[in-house]
Amino acid sequence: MASVEAKLDRDIASRRPAGTAGLDVLFVLNNLAVGGSENKVVKLANALSARGMHVGVAYLNEPTTLLKNIDSSVATFFLSRQGRFSLKANTALRQLIEQQNPRNVVSVNLYPALYVVTATRWARHRPRTIGLMNTTELRRGAKWKRGFYTHVLRYLDWTVYGCELQRDTWLSSNSPMRPRSSVIYNGVDVNRFSAARNGAAVQRAQYGIGENAFVVGSVGRLAAEKNQLPLIDVVADLRATGADVHLMLVGDGPLRLALEQRAAERGICSAVTFTGALPDVRAALKVFDVFVLPSLSETFSNAALEAMAMQLPVILTRTGGAAEMIEHGREGYIVDVAELPRQLPGLINQLRLDNMLRTRMAAAASMRAQREFSWEGMLTAYQNMLGAREAVSHA
Repeated sequence: MASVEAKLDRDIASRRPAGTAGLDVLFVLNNLAVGGSENKVVKLANALSARGMHVGVAYLNEPTTLLKNIDSSVATFFLSRQGRFSLKANTALRQLIEQQNPRNVVSVNLYPALYVVTATRWARHRPRTIGLMNTTELRRGAKWKRGFYTHVLRYLDWTVYGCELQRDTWLSSNSPMRPRSSVIYNGVDVNRFSAARNGAAVQRAQYGIGENAFVVGSVGRLAAEKNQLPLIDVVADLRATGADVHLMLVGDGPLRLALEQRAAERGICSAVTFTGALPDVRAALKVFDVFVLPSLSETFSNAALEAMAMQLPVILTRTGGAAEMIEHGREGYIVDVAELPRQLPGLINQLRLDNMLRTRMAAAASMRAQREFSWEGMLTAYQNMLGAREAVSHA
């Protein structure tokens, strides 16, 4: 990250008046609802504040569910967005930036980037503007957004991507934006997760799962894009062969009823556990024998990283940065989405029957999480990027 920060500092010059004080970083989000990006930014803001940085969080809309999780040392600001593009919220952000004089303003994903760009574009004392990119693929009918937001992102000083594949999706090799970009992988508190591995038998009993059952688990919102329906069928097919396989789904969402109905149709209700959303997933992860993420679209899954830190082999679909997270056949397996029904039963059964293979993959997954995807490593990368004492401006 040192070279990334050096490049960033070379590319942008300070306009901050000497001797003035203000926020080190202001994060700008859509809202504070419970979600992967929002949870990550709240934790990041708290951790940077604990390291002595002056941090603020501004949010455009309600809900404010995560507001209670933000430390008192982190300043919070509600921008009261109204309408598709709120001039009122844009003015509020511009005034906030003038008052708080942040060195860095960080937009969290695409829509907030529009506000950050328009609020800072002609500012007299312009902060460094950085975009955290969470979107890789856009929904059908929204392809126009890629061209629109690619144009918006050009006005940011720097963009940060969750994986190399995501950066390649947005920036061609000859894009003028590429030298002003970097990749920072998600990080997980490996010590917190690895220390929670003990007590699996007791936890299984609490969930009513047999001691000898092979537990296939997944963590994520129960929604169409997470694609949990194939897991019901795979477990049903394996059980039809006499295999003692159990499915545990951690999370909640609009697909839950359909999943419950599919389990009933396949006659495996007693072999599927729905935990609902959990404030701490470690208790469920310790029950798993293998973690499976059958998503149609991901960038760089925190849930998969947590499973790896919990010493679990992982099976991922070939989306986002899966190939950057694991090596096929080493820490787990990577499967094309279309191949899930055909390949997943065999892979799960192989892990079920080969304890040495499962143990070897689990150890490799844990080691890779510690080596490449630790929370401390991610936090230090962000601190290095944000920590230069100069603010920035464009000519």
